[in-house]
Amino acid sequence: MGGDAGLVLLMRNAVEAARGDDGWANLGAVGQQISNQASLDPRNYGYRKLSDLIEATELFQVKRQNLGVFVRDRGLAVSGAPRRG
Repeated sequence: MGGDAGLVLLMRNAVEAARGDDGWANLGAVGQQISNQASLDPRNYGYRKLSDLIEATELFQVKRQNLGVFVRDRGLAVSGAPRRG
């Protein structure tokens, strides 16, 4: 997966665009951002769901809270970088 720089960039940009002030992005909003940019089917990468694909990259923290799934870029979580924009 690390060899697919385009996929990683697409996912990182989608999480960045969808994240809130706390750095966490709702997975549904991330999926919407991705669909606005490209046609991505996680099954093409061997995963049933977007959440499985995102977790497999190990680039994102994933938390399940109530009925929602939220993701955060591990790089931003460590650096504490402020939100762009």
